Amino acid sequence: MAYRALYRTWRPARFAEVSGQEHIIKVLAGQIETGRIAHAYLFSGPRGTGKTSMAKIFARAVNCTARQKNEPCGQCDACVETSAENPVDIVEIDAASNNGVDSVREIRDRVNLLPAVCRYKVYIIDEVHMLSKGAFNALLKTLEEPPSHVIFILATTEPHKLPATILSRCQRFDFKRISAGDITARLTEVAKGEGYEFEPEALDTIARAAEGGLRDALSILDQCAASGAVTHKSVTAALGSGDTHMLHELIGCITAYDEKGALERLNSLLTAGADTRALIKDLAEAFRRMMWMSVGAGDLSDSGLEARANSFGKNACVRALNILIQKEYEMRQNLRADIVLETAVMALMCPEDDETAPDSARIEKLEARLTALEKRPAVAVPAEAVKAQVPKTEKPVAETVKKTPIKAQISTNQCVSDANDLWKKLLDALKADAYYFVYPHAIKAKQAVQKGDDGLEITFDSDAEVAADFLKHAPAQKAVREALKIITGRQMNLSIIIEKESGSKKDKSDILAMFGDKVEEI
Repeated sequence: MAYRALYRTWRPARFAEVSGQEHIIKVLAGQIETGRIAHAYLFSGPRGTGKTSMAKIFARAVNCTARQKNEPCGQCDACVETSAENPVDIVEIDAASNNGVDSVREIRDRVNLLPAVCRYKVYIIDEVHMLSKGAFNALLKTLEEPPSHVIFILATTEPHKLPATILSRCQRFDFKRISAGDITARLTEVAKGEGYEFEPEALDTIARAAEGGLRDALSILDQCAASGAVTHKSVTAALGSGDTHMLHELIGCITAYDEKGALERLNSLLTAGADTRALIKDLAEAFRRMMWMSVGAGDLSDSGLEARANSFGKNACVRALNILIQKEYEMRQNLRADIVLETAVMALMCPEDDETAPDSARIEKLEARLTALEKRPAVAVPAEAVKAQVPKTEKPVAETVKKTPIKAQISTNQCVSDANDLWKKLLDALKADAYYFVYPHAIKAKQAVQKGDDGLEITFDSDAEVAADFLKHAPAQKAVREALKIITGRQMNLSIIIEKESGSKKDKSDILAMFGDKVEEI
């Protein structure tokens, strides 16, 4: 006999065997007990959550002649007929491959035929959202007023694609994702029933990786059991997640803002065969758990993650999740998924790039990062390496602009013998940092003449008119007066003179040089 996959072998046959959908079972069981059976149902929800299984159980239960409350007995003729491989009175249609108008017309023509064995003829249309617009229109009238012996059960993972006219004719039941605890319980039951050797931790890992789909979980269990005992190592190898210890080390480097260590551990995981898409999902799941732990609402059994959650903080975990969600989407569009993953890991350690966070939150993140960096052990750098890093300059250090304050360069109340001596000391004073913005313009002056005890007149040629105008500005005037006060010990007045040459002579000489002596003035 050919091998059957676990999800087919262990498909639920009773309502009590369905995991995680108690809210739906309660309503359907009540309808069966009271006999208030609707003519059309819509089962919607994520993949692997029990939509088709529930439809088959419901079809058997409404046809069972010896029901035990709301459960089919499994022994009457109707139960035997509906449990067969291809029952006559339960018609399963795959709308993905039978989505045309002709397929729906065939259903419409057959609904008037009475069931062969059972009380009801049940049509289960899977992936009903794949029907064409014409097929939906052809189904409308039949779906609204079918014969009394016909029940339609429509199943879909995308109910938003169904026309409103179809939705309004059905009783809708939304299937939810199955919790990891319920999946683990079902996997444990299956593993014991099949006689597998397994580690409980391995089943927990499968349950989390299934993302709420029990069929996916059973498929992963089937794959891992084929190679022997179901261990945590075999499960991580099948999922491509990498070693859990290495993953926790990576998370530890991220929360400590250790960029080098994070990239090295990420490279080790990828070299060991970890799948990039599985790895980014594992990181997202870890930071999700840390977010819950940071507010005291998560599973605190993982002390390693709990400590990191407390140090990393709730806001940082939320930011990490947003980055990982965005990068996971980019990974689907990019051929170099490993590069996308590396940029994601680096982005997690750059809180200063978070433009969406308020300033206070960004400051907190930067302070946390600074604290983490300060805790790193200092690395001694050889003196030879320091010398090699010093750039060679063409001029000695002494020839560069002095960085000391002006008061350290010259003493106050110095005796100034004449205007030239005063001007030289003033230029030296203007080389200081505070006044250096004036110095390049002041050195273009033609001469400086002291006017009495409290005045200084600086003369510029017409070619240096721009420099003279600069010294007339208030900031430059203030800087020069402060320097003069430090040199002379008193407040001095400053006047700027622009000496213009005789334009007629200069212009005439230039013209004579160009045209000779034959020049007539008009």
